[in-house]
Amino acid sequence: MHKQQKTPTPRFCHQLTIIVTTIFIAGITATLIQYHKLPATIPVLQSFTSEQAQFGPKIAIFYLPFIALMLFLLLHYLEMKAAYPVMRKKKAPLSHQQRQNGIITFCLIKNSILLYFTYSLFNDLMVALGHERILQQWHAYLFLLLLSGIFIAGILRGFLLDK
Repeated sequence: MHKQQKTPTPRFCHQLTIIVTTIFIAGITATLIQYHKLPATIPVLQSFTSEQAQFGPKIAIFYLPFIALMLFLLLHYLEMKAAYPVMRKKKAPLSHQQRQNGIITFCLIKNSILLYFTYSLFNDLMVALGHERILQQWHAYLFLLLLSGIFIAGILRGFLLDK
């Protein structure tokens, strides 16, 4: 029986990941630089209006980036696992194109999430420093629409490649 090889990750996925990771690191760096200027308590849970729902210690500014990093690492792991052929019961292993579709889908989702959470970090930093919020309600809806679009496109492309 012919053994399938690992599917390489497309070059644009590597480049996109480097760009988005650089932006994330810049966001963390900016937050670290401004950390001493933050008040002892900062708004941590905000509604999409200008009201603050809850206040917490200033270290809470790093909660969201930590969650973003954990999601990014999980999705990066899944992206790497999607490159390898998996034996399935009563079905042939996924083709090279099907695995590449999975890699691209995970790549786009992980980078979109990290980019949005970085944007949210900048918003939290601006609000904590007493400036106007930059994250508006329609930004969150746009992000969810983008994420859904990427997910649905990956599924549809997977079905089309299956035929």
